[in-house]
Amino acid sequence: MDPLLLVRRVPAHRLAVTRRITARWGTPATPEVQWWELVDPVCDDQQPAAALAAVQPDGTTVRLLRLAAPPGRHDLAVQVLQGLIDALRAGSAHRLAAALPPDDHDLLRKAGFHPVPGDWWSVDL
Repeated sequence: MDPLLLVRRVPAHRLAVTRRITARWGTPATPEVQWWELVDPVCDDQQPAAALAAVQPDGTTVRLLRLAAPPGRHDLAVQVLQGLIDALRAGSAHRLAAALPPDDHDLLRKAGFHPVPGDWWSVDL
């Protein structure tokens, strides 16, 4: 049975774990963005996230800057995006926008994003 995973904003005490994971996955963590993680809530704080997403609020739009999941685990990347969309709907933002590489376009589509002019993808919140 798969564990129940939830998406939450990375707490400050888990940022070091986030940096280790993203370095291993080839997506360096940067301090100026908000990191969201897909985690098993019953695991301890040293357990790595199953997937991560980095966003930056910009008015009523939140920009998805990075997406990190273990190699070959596209299902987890989609799951963290879907959870992020749900979490952001509780806030004041109206749109989540992404300008990720073409390799990630299928993930965006599966998570509910739609292409918009200018090589962007977005989903209304």
